[in-house]
Amino acid sequence: MSQLILKAIGDIDKDITLVTDPDLTVGSDQVLVAIEAAVINPVDLMIAAGIYGFQAKPPFALGTEGVGRVTAAGASVDQALVGRRVVILPNYQQGTWADEVVVAASNVVPVTDEGDPAQLAMVSTNPLTAHLMLTQYVDLQPGDWIGQNLGSSTVAQYVLGLAKRAGLKVLSVVRNEAAADRLRRQGAGLVVVDGNDLAERIKAELGGQELNLVLDGAGDATTGALASALEFEGTVVSYSSVTGQPVPVGLGDSIYRQLKLRGIWIVNWLQNSTAEEIASTYGELAELVAQGVLSAEVEATYPVAEYRKALDHHRQPGRTGKIVFRP
Repeated sequence: MSQLILKAIGDIDKDITLVTDPDLTVGSDQVLVAIEAAVINPVDLMIAAGIYGFQAKPPFALGTEGVGRVTAAGASVDQALVGRRVVILPNYQQGTWADEVVVAASNVVPVTDEGDPAQLAMVSTNPLTAHLMLTQYVDLQPGDWIGQNLGSSTVAQYVLGLAKRAGLKVLSVVRNEAAADRLRRQGAGLVVVDGNDLAERIKAELGGQELNLVLDGAGDATTGALASALEFEGTVVSYSSVTGQPVPVGLGDSIYRQLKLRGIWIVNWLQNSTAEEIASTYGELAELVAQGVLSAEVEATYPVAEYRKALDHHRQPGRTGKIVFRP
């Protein structure tokens, strides 16, 4: 059995190691999970580099997201969990880049036995982020408009799936025409390519209508362009910043139209939600994944032992799908 461990912070290529005999002793309140699939998330590399909101203390078991089967349960755990497929919560208390992993029973949520494990492995982070952004900040009604940048990203794919199901309309900003063509072929609604006069082109596409919510993952000028098309007292929700910069919303939009800027980190939601709410939310999202309502492209899968190939592939320019460990 193998598990990937981070020995130090700074350089994942130098500081990652494959442990072939991890301690898999199951405590009274723990379960042993045989991993079916685990995703490489950009957050994992940020943690390894020491540039994330959560600061790891080496030796640290890597891997934020994963799904698997419970093969053993401690004495104080409901034995009905044994044999169940579970999603592991992305709270950084265990690593999923492994063949098997010991997890606190409170950190797993049973989900459907149906569906592709590679797709279900992604449920814990990006689909949840999309769901919370669409439900926690604005009382959206069918026909309302969502604006988002990073329109070809994984989060954006889940936003599109959930928005379509809720009767919401979406305008997505992407970086180039190739991405725009791909989204249009997928029936993604309005798609606008970043560039000169973006704010004016967004308003032209909306044809006099206004956005009711803006979702920002870029932290660049596209955020301000989308915000300029928001309704009065509209809300911008930021879930990441590929530039590392603050949300760039125009001063006039902030003052005269009283726009609201909000941020989302799902760790906060996990810490402040009841176990019942967490289980219910993940259960519903997993069902949507199993039904094909929600999905994201998977570009390649690797066994854990080929982690260097997997990491290199993850960092390739032009990659359009997720890289997944399949033990």
